[in-house]
Amino acid sequence: MNALARIQTRGLWTIVAITGVLDDSRVTALRTWLNEAVAAHRAVAVDLSGGRLTGTRWMAVLLEAERRARACRHAFAVVSPKAEAARLCLPVLARGGRLVLCQSLAELPPLSR
Repeated sequence: MNALARIQTRGLWTIVAITGVLDDSRVTALRTWLNEAVAAHRAVAVDLSGGRLTGTRWMAVLLEAERRARACRHAFAVVSPKAEAARLCLPVLARGGRLVLCQSLAELPPLSR
């Protein structure tokens, strides 16, 4: 089963919603989706709640996208249900990353125009 991404908006946030299985063979596609979103929008959230992450390379892609967004002074967040969020935290901290983690889209930080 391949992972797919849907792009949607919620207020000032652009949401890249992952559905299906995201494994190491799909990491290049994830990197492309996030690079394009971060370049085109000032606030990007990756919604992992509809997908399943397997493999190990996706974490580096999320951290790269966050660093790229920060360099452009853009906002970047990851939406993940509580059970998955705990799994995200340790690798992020171990790699010196700074991800805004939210349990739902409703928890995304408010942005001003």
